Amino acid sequence: MEIGFERHDPCRERVLFVLTLDRKKMKERIVSGIEYEVRSRLRGEQSADVLVDVTRPLGTFLAEFEHDPDGEWNRFGLAPLREALHSNRWKQPDLEKAAGDFLRKKFDSGDPLRMYVAYRIWDEYLRAREKRDRPAACDWFMDRAAHFTMAFLQRSPLQFDSDTGRPQPFSITSRVFGSVPSDDTRLDLWFPDNKRRTESVSAYNSLYPLITYYLNRLNDWGLCFRKCKVCGRIFLAKSQRYELCGDKCRKKQALQNKREFDERARENNYDLLYKNECQNWRNKINKAKKTAGFPADRLEEMLTAFEAFKKEALQRKKTVKERTANPKEFTDWLYQQSDIILRLSDY
Repeated sequence: MEIGFERHDPCRERVLFVLTLDRKKMKERIVSGIEYEVRSRLRGEQSADVLVDVTRPLGTFLAEFEHDPDGEWNRFGLAPLREALHSNRWKQPDLEKAAGDFLRKKFDSGDPLRMYVAYRIWDEYLRAREKRDRPAACDWFMDRAAHFTMAFLQRSPLQFDSDTGRPQPFSITSRVFGSVPSDDTRLDLWFPDNKRRTESVSAYNSLYPLITYYLNRLNDWGLCFRKCKVCGRIFLAKSQRYELCGDKCRKKQALQNKREFDERARENNYDLLYKNECQNWRNKINKAKKTAGFPADRLEEMLTAFEAFKKEALQRKKTVKERTANPKEFTDWLYQQSDIILRLSDY
């Protein structure tokens, strides 16, 4: 397919956006292009010339749906082309280049939805240029192209219950002012393998039927949306127990868990040494108390030294916990304190 965002002959065939959902593998496949080429690709003919063919995790189309609250698609994509249809031939090249550069960036993003809409906008413009009545051509172009960019202006089509993760049904009447055009509700159901094992849907005039179909299928299957605790990305899961979106985040979480485990191990080590040293002091003090004839002043000195040891030890342990001191320095200091109680208990 000819993709350049400059003047060339428009495509004479309908360029479709085709969606296939695989519940078993939790994948979505998007293929767009001329109908007979798309059907050939879906039957496994890799030589078929299509605009895009991508397979992604199920739910990506909804979770990453284009959002354009500032209306950039209209301002930088549609408006220059609309003006070009009303302008003389000397002004048209600059207007076409401005729009073409914007649409090229969207196309080069690699996102199948952006690629499809960018292609369709440019192709509809090329078709509109062939009409002699420029005002009518401009109205025709805006009517067809705005059906796509309108979906980007509004809030994300993916709205789901924060507790259950179940997606909310999609209402086109809340998105389209006035009556809904019949073409905006049309969706064609395909079975490309002719054995009814694979179900695909295709849309041409509007994205809204695809959204409705997708959300209905997910609700039928009982799947839920979750927010990854590592990267924050929205992803689709079979149940609410899933907290990570993929292998990359699972590896990051495993690494973080190991770091936390190692940190706890280090903390437990110096804390255990402190507790053992305290018990060592107590054992020697208790032994001194039970030893007949043990000097009372020596015992009092041992008790005073023990209180001083605990006070300083707690201060040192706090600095280690706050990461302002090294655990090894604290453990070395603990070992040195054993000499004090040994010297005092020698009788």
